[in-house]
Amino acid sequence: MIGSRNFVRGAMLLAGAAMLSKFLGSIYTIVLQNIIGDHGMGLFQMAYPIYATLLAVATAGFPVAISKLVAEEVADGNPAAAKQVLRVAAWLLSLGGVFAFLVLYLFAPEWAVIAGDPESVSAIRAISPALLVVPILSVLRGYFQGYQWMDPTAFSQVLEQLVRVATIIGLSVYFVDIGASQRVSAAGAAFGAVTGALAGFIAMLVYWRRRGRFIPEDLTRQKVDGRTVTKKLIYYAFPISIGALVVPLLHNVDVITVVNLLKRVGESQNLATTQFGLLSGRAFKLTMLPTTLAAGIGVAVMPAISEAFTLGHRELLANRVDMALRLTVLLALPATAGLVLAAKPINVALFTDADGTAAIQVLALSILFASIQTTTAALLQGAGWIYRPIVYMLVSCLVKLVANFIFVPRYGIAGAAFATVISYIVAAVLNLHAVRHLFGDRLALSRWLYRPLIATTIMSGAVFALERQWEVFGGPAAGRLWSAVATLVILGAGVAVYLFAILVSGSLSEEELMSIPHIGPLLARVSRRFFSMH
Repeated sequence: MIGSRNFVRGAMLLAGAAMLSKFLGSIYTIVLQNIIGDHGMGLFQMAYPIYATLLAVATAGFPVAISKLVAEEVADGNPAAAKQVLRVAAWLLSLGGVFAFLVLYLFAPEWAVIAGDPESVSAIRAISPALLVVPILSVLRGYFQGYQWMDPTAFSQVLEQLVRVATIIGLSVYFVDIGASQRVSAAGAAFGAVTGALAGFIAMLVYWRRRGRFIPEDLTRQKVDGRTVTKKLIYYAFPISIGALVVPLLHNVDVITVVNLLKRVGESQNLATTQFGLLSGRAFKLTMLPTTLAAGIGVAVMPAISEAFTLGHRELLANRVDMALRLTVLLALPATAGLVLAAKPINVALFTDADGTAAIQVLALSILFASIQTTTAALLQGAGWIYRPIVYMLVSCLVKLVANFIFVPRYGIAGAAFATVISYIVAAVLNLHAVRHLFGDRLALSRWLYRPLIATTIMSGAVFALERQWEVFGGPAAGRLWSAVATLVILGAGVAVYLFAILVSGSLSEEELMSIPHIGPLLARVSRRFFSMH
């Protein structure tokens, strides 16, 4: 069993890796659009949704399901059965990957017509070989996560994204330089998914040679039947896959309703579409980055909860529930407050003007509740309540739909953002109620909510004061460069003040601070010196 220190380290590693990967993904889209133009970018983007959908069908939910089953077998003292899970999952997902590859490659012309431009066939075929690699990569990640060793997943995710971005930019620049068509340039960029997946797979093989193949097998224990493993994998993976599709469904409510509702109250087609672009292209993009931190915590907490639940260790279980919630709130609460207060300079720095700032500020409130929903869903599914979080998210989707009809006609895209906040509040509250009912322990609000709230309040004062100074010295009128500098100063100061406030409030113990990768020992020394002075 891992201690709290290793659990914190694993959660922070995955959260940081997810954040860095999302950041790299956001950066390359801006660069690529400047290289291959709007039309080339359109062809490139036509390949990705089809690929992502087939990838979701082939793999979504399986890494988490594998980690859960492996964690249960390891907790039960049966590593031989854990390796049997690995073997069965590898065969199952390999077959799914081959099938998805053939569907995408052979029917690329038909997919291109569905996407809206026959020229996208080259990009679709260029991306299809990734479906042969990613499933096996997902299996290995899930296996190591089951042993609660998060380094391979974190490192391979970052390496995969780095190689992918380098390939996308490198090949697109090369094809543009030699005078190739935008169709070819888009295909070169799409091939980045293949090289990225190969890089991640090679990294996982290195980790396997270092540790994975030497994990001992207790030959006295009976291996589980392959058909039993297959049934269990599908049983756990299916609801997780459905859950992964529910969040896009929540966003698709806006796709279906916002423009139509805006037109109904008198806005022109062009203005309504522009407003929707502000909501989806700015507000959602900015709120997406912080919520990936909670996704990383959720991946780390699933096998940890499964292990403690399988062993029946109530104290360990309560400790990990408390720690997962604390980490989530510690990261999500300041992100929420920071984006609400600094939305305008961030908006100008990234998108040249302040349009849509109100919608960004409202939607920023969803960061905290979406993060809590994500983590609590992992807690519940790790303990065996597989379908409960999915039902709650479906309820939140209905709440979102009704709220859109109420608020969008009155408040425009800010109303749509407010409807999203309400829907995530509903999902988070329902999940928290289920967590209290399932684990039977009082949630330590003072540790995972009150103390981070005090630290965030202190940070908010500093951020608000600096944002006011930006307004005094010109604000948006002073230009994009001044806004970018101001944003860096505001966010940097906010992070520094928040870290200091966290140390003072004692939200994390010295052992937990030490477990934070790279900066943990420094934070622990600062905390020790501060408290020794008092």
